Amino acid sequence: MPIAAALRDLVRVVATGHDPKPGDAAASGRARRLARLRPKLRVLAPLVAFLLWLLAMAGLEPYQVGRFETVLLAALTAAPVALLPGRALLAWRVAAVATLVSGVNGLHEGGAPWPGNPVLILVYLVVLVVVGYRHPLGVLFWVWVFSIAMSLAFLDPGVGYGSMLLVSGVLGIGHLWGRWAQARAGLVAEQERGAMLTERARIARELHDVVAHHMSLIAVRSETAGYRLDELPPAARAEFGEISEASREALTEMRRLLGVLRAPQEQPLTAPQPNLAELEALVADAQAAGTPVTLTVEGAVIDLPDAVGSSAYRIVQEALSNVARHAPGARTDVTLHRSRHELTIRVRNAVRVGSAGRPVPPPGSAPAGTGGGHGLLGMRERVAMLHGSLQAAETDDGGFEVRATLPLESQA
Repeated sequence: MPIAAALRDLVRVVATGHDPKPGDAAASGRARRLARLRPKLRVLAPLVAFLLWLLAMAGLEPYQVGRFETVLLAALTAAPVALLPGRALLAWRVAAVATLVSGVNGLHEGGAPWPGNPVLILVYLVVLVVVGYRHPLGVLFWVWVFSIAMSLAFLDPGVGYGSMLLVSGVLGIGHLWGRWAQARAGLVAEQERGAMLTERARIARELHDVVAHHMSLIAVRSETAGYRLDELPPAARAEFGEISEASREALTEMRRLLGVLRAPQEQPLTAPQPNLAELEALVADAQAAGTPVTLTVEGAVIDLPDAVGSSAYRIVQEALSNVARHAPGARTDVTLHRSRHELTIRVRNAVRVGSAGRPVPPPGSAPAGTGGGHGLLGMRERVAMLHGSLQAAETDDGGFEVRATLPLESQA
């Protein structure tokens, strides 16, 4: 360990008390779910600290210390729990001060059932686990040194060596837990990135069919303009020829780019891309698979722009697939509403009812990135491509709803 880095970590442990934000060490789906509970923990931690203060006051009675020392030591014992959700290193320093006060007052001496306040011992071990989880090895080294030094200073050699093993094991467990969380976070992030790139490539391939169709029309109409239009000036004929040539060059470049996006073993798509004209068939397939689906269409959705129609079809398809995976047999409502400027898609499923007649919440209906799969990630990519918006969340009755809004006019 470099001397400068070791001294920096020493100052960080003893003086600055810098703590990373909780959850920075592990951005996995589980960590993000815990992050949503953090506001509750900030309220719950002081309440738990107060209860521990009362327990510490009662636990200090056999040690025959003064009233002031009892109140002070009980407060120092409970305070780390209140600090732990956001300031683990500061919580350790307070616990270390409590240990020093306990040693100075002779709580480790014979005649008591424990070599110190048992509540303080438990709190100290919990704090060590959290510090090991959040901080790097350089910081943990100095936390270990100070903890071992206090154990050897106040305890008998046999108990001190046992305490040294306990502290080392607890810090090691916290450190391994934190590194496992980091590795899992990296794996989840890589999986999400791979799913995003795959979905983008799939969208690009589908859009190729849409754009290629229009480019082909431009090329054909510009080539045949000289035959279809009477008395066309020579300059106009030349202009149409240049338009036709540019269109065909654009088609060639588009196919070349599509070859880069397509996987090596993938065959080119020959079937036309689905659109909302096939929505009733999609709903019928879902009903045949055991999902009771009700379809409501408000407004004309057949003459939509090709990109909007294809994306809308894929969003409904993925939403129904999620219902089949995570809430099979749940009643589902699919609603499409077209206004003048946008298309709104809403897919809402009720809570699944189990065999005993009790509601069973959909376990996998979590937003993309929280461990619930990559279906919603693909929806978000499609909606973002069209400058729309997407909301996906559990409903008040325990079901799940996906709501997408797709603009019908192009946006720069």
